[in-house]
Amino acid sequence: MKNTSIKYTYIFSFFLLLGLTSCDQMLEVDLPSNELSSVTIYASDPTAEAAVNGIYQSMVTGTFYGSLHYVFGETSDELILKTQLENVYTTNEIPENDGTTGSMWTEFYKTIYNANSVIEGIGASKTLTPTQTPRWIAEAKFLRAYCYFYLTNIWGDVPLVLTTNVDQSALAPRTSQTEVYNQIVLDLTAAAADLPVDYSNYNSQRIRATKWAAEALLARVNLYLGKWSDASAYATSVIGQTATYKIITDLTSTNSPFIADNNEAILQIPYFTTAYTYEGAAVYTTAGTYMLRKGNTLFETGDARKTNWTISVAASDGTSFLAPRKYKNSYVSSPVERSTVLRLAELYLIRAEARLKSNDITGAQQDINVIRNRALLPSTTLTDPTQLAALISLERERELFGEFGHRWFDLKRSGTIDQVLGATTGKIWSSTDSLFPIPETAIRSNPFLTQNSGY
Repeated sequence: MKNTSIKYTYIFSFFLLLGLTSCDQMLEVDLPSNELSSVTIYASDPTAEAAVNGIYQSMVTGTFYGSLHYVFGETSDELILKTQLENVYTTNEIPENDGTTGSMWTEFYKTIYNANSVIEGIGASKTLTPTQTPRWIAEAKFLRAYCYFYLTNIWGDVPLVLTTNVDQSALAPRTSQTEVYNQIVLDLTAAAADLPVDYSNYNSQRIRATKWAAEALLARVNLYLGKWSDASAYATSVIGQTATYKIITDLTSTNSPFIADNNEAILQIPYFTTAYTYEGAAVYTTAGTYMLRKGNTLFETGDARKTNWTISVAASDGTSFLAPRKYKNSYVSSPVERSTVLRLAELYLIRAEARLKSNDITGAQQDINVIRNRALLPSTTLTDPTQLAALISLERERELFGEFGHRWFDLKRSGTIDQVLGATTGKIWSSTDSLFPIPETAIRSNPFLTQNSGY
């Protein structure tokens, strides 16, 4: 598959939900000359394939993708600017008109719109190859579920838009998080049934969703929902694909889970309009833009993740701190890394926690030791459930720092966010800060949208 920029894949008829324009204006605007009508796009296999590829592109070409890593790192107890200057994220005082979080909202819904367009367009087409259409629709459902997972965990109750019909979506009210999660599970379950089981459709590049990507996300979703048996089962299913997925060992800059098409990668995103990793540019810069708040205290002696995934930098006051450096290719002409959305290590962490919650102490030990041993740390022998739970949480923090807001969401779902962030230096913390404000533009455009408490 070619990683080309598909200019003609977007049918941008953005609804008022995004706060971009009025319904009448949108209905009157003609398609730009370089875009194709829905009928044309879904008339042939190549253009339908391009439309699906365009969903992935829309997910990362906006400004919000890099901010997924650093904004939540700052709002949690994970990251702070090297300058040590406070901002609205480190203090947790995000205003309703914040441009970065507003872009997140808009870009997520843009991607959802494109996914809905593919689902509707391909479903209605009579000219596409019948054996191909289930896969394309499954990819769109997977990506829609992925976006809704983040939307509901960032903002709570959010509009659940499953159509491109502007009349239905423009004034959509907020939907309960329970209903949003129900739809996420429905989409992912349907996607898992129709997605391919390998990467042969994509020239062996791990840049499009497979059955195992859907099951990996289902494992995470069920963990968040407290459905331990389902979380463990889905994680086990993915871990069991040993011919495809293996934990990367002997970590080096050229042997890491962020290298393109490595054995640990379940889903990666290719470069569309850049020659660098999105994460490398946003978080993992050569001189270090962000510091790990806990610094050396986060890691045990000899931890290979500290050695390979951090660098020592001088803060503005001259003191030395650790900066995240998982991605090495910030700006290079031929990057060997790729934005890694899902990877095998998370599945071991998910299963360890789910097994512990199900009173499988031995199984939890085995899984967490896979992660520890990869980091060149000794196996744990902890059997006390409280101590083992604390270790699993700590290993999540060590393994997933700087990636997609895992720490922020872990604090929220564990119920420890008030305790932890209320005691974190520089925070002006209120329990209502655990949800971001609905963007002001969206509130102004849609009178049926209500604001989160505390804003």
